[in-house]
Amino acid sequence: MSLRPRNRVMDNFAMSGMTDIVFLLLIFFMLTSTLIAPNALKMLLPSRSQADSGDDSRVPTIMIHSDSRITVDGRTIRYEDLGIILESRLSGDPEPTVKVVTSPYVSVGDAVKIMNVAAERNYTVVLKQL
Repeated sequence: MSLRPRNRVMDNFAMSGMTDIVFLLLIFFMLTSTLIAPNALKMLLPSRSQADSGDDSRVPTIMIHSDSRITVDGRTIRYEDLGIILESRLSGDPEPTVKVVTSPYVSVGDAVKIMNVAAERNYTVVLKQL
């Protein structure tokens, strides 16, 4: 007497449908990742050789101190006056550039506020940390 079940469980799996789905997802993520525009500031980080060379006198140096005090070329200013001062210093410059110097203890928020003022006016920002 034969007691074999009539319905056998198949132990193989068809991978062709799974590879199609993975391939379509890969194409979808590659296309959507190229459409994302980065929200970043245009910034130049100087190399060691550039940092040691002589400074250009046309480029205003904005220094952010650890107590949130802002100085432009050694003169203490208020944050509200920064845009006006930069516009007067960089008017007529074909490639306006601003150098931002911070101490290690300055909060990132203070540095970003200063860089946003420069970004609103399409200035190039060179960031340096002491």
